[in-house]
Amino acid sequence: MPSATTTVTEILLIRHGDRYDYAIGKDAWMQRCKASASLVASDPPLSALGHQQAHKLARQLSTTGDLDAIYVSPYLRALQTAQPLAQATNLPLLVDFVAAEAHQRPALLPALDMRLPYFPEIDESFVPLMNNVVTDEPGGSEPGVEPRLEHMRRMRLLAQHLRAPVHRGKRVAIVTHAASIALVAALIGAPSLEAAGKLAPCGVCQITIAADGSASVMSNDMAMAAGGGATAAWGFVDSAEPLASSERTWQESARLGPTDVAELKLLPAETSGAKRAAADKDDYAPESVVEPRCDDSSPVRIRMSGTGDKALAALPDCLQVGDGVRRRRESKELQGCPEQLVIR
Repeated sequence: MPSATTTVTEILLIRHGDRYDYAIGKDAWMQRCKASASLVASDPPLSALGHQQAHKLARQLSTTGDLDAIYVSPYLRALQTAQPLAQATNLPLLVDFVAAEAHQRPALLPALDMRLPYFPEIDESFVPLMNNVVTDEPGGSEPGVEPRLEHMRRMRLLAQHLRAPVHRGKRVAIVTHAASIALVAALIGAPSLEAAGKLAPCGVCQITIAADGSASVMSNDMAMAAGGGATAAWGFVDSAEPLASSERTWQESARLGPTDVAELKLLPAETSGAKRAAADKDDYAPESVVEPRCDDSSPVRIRMSGTGDKALAALPDCLQVGDGVRRRRESKELQGCPEQLVIR
C-alpha cells in the first residue's frame, strides 16, 4: 500500500520571466512590431534579465528533486522560460493551451512546428488537454478573442486535470502567465481571486494536492520580483478589469464549471506573419502590466481648458474612478463634461 507521501502531487506553478516589451517600453516595442512582418505584439520574448532568471530558476529546481513533467503555454516568453528547465532535467516540453495567456487571440500565434527549430525540446507527439481556447464568435464583442469567463473556466479545467490519478504522486511544473493565479484559487478553494495572491516573474508557487483532492500553497517565491526588472508581481487586484468585475466573472465560472473541451474548434490554418502582426497591432493591451494608480483616499482634480472634444483630448487615456469604473476619453459618458472633473 503506498505511503501518504507518495500519493501527494506537487505542482510548481511558474510564471514566465521578465518581458522584453516591458523592458524597452510599450511604445518602443510597438514601433518594432510596426517595422516587422514577423513580430507579434502580444507574443514578446523575454528580456536579457528574463533569460537570466530562467537559467537561474532551472539551476535551482534541478537540485530540489526530480520533475515528472513540464507543461508550458504556447507563448514565446513561456517557452523561453521553460527551455532551460527542460535542458537541465532532460524532460520534453508539453505545450498546452490550457496553460496559455488570458484574454488572448490564439490565431496570432505561429503553428507549433514553427517553434521546433528554436525549441527542439517540444514533444510534438504530446496530445494536449486543449489545442486551442474558446473564443468569441464573429458577431461577438471581441471576435476571435478568448472571453475572460472562458479563461477562468479553463483554469478550473486545469485544476480538475491536476487532481486526476495520472498526476497522483508526481511532481509537475507548469510554465504559464500571471493570470494563472486563478489556478491557485481553483485548487485551494480560495474565497476570492484577490485571496489567491500574486505571481512574480519567474516566481514559483508550490502547491501540494493530497490524495483526497485538497490542496495547499506551501510557498510562493517572490524573490525574482525584487531583481529590478520591468515585469512586476501581478494579481487580479492589478488587472485592467476592475477587481469586482473579475470576482463576479470568477463566481460565474464556478456556476458554469470547467471548460467543455467539446466546445473547442481546431486552430485555423497558419496565418502569415505580416497578417498576424497587422491584426495584433490594434489589440496590444498586455494584461499583466502594473500601471501606477491614484490614492483612492484623496480626490484627483483635472482642470479642463474648455469642453467638448478638445478638452477631452487633454485627458489621460484612462481615468480610474472611485468605484473601479474605468472611463476612456472616447467614452460617451465623458461628453459634455464640466470644466473641472473631481474623481474620487
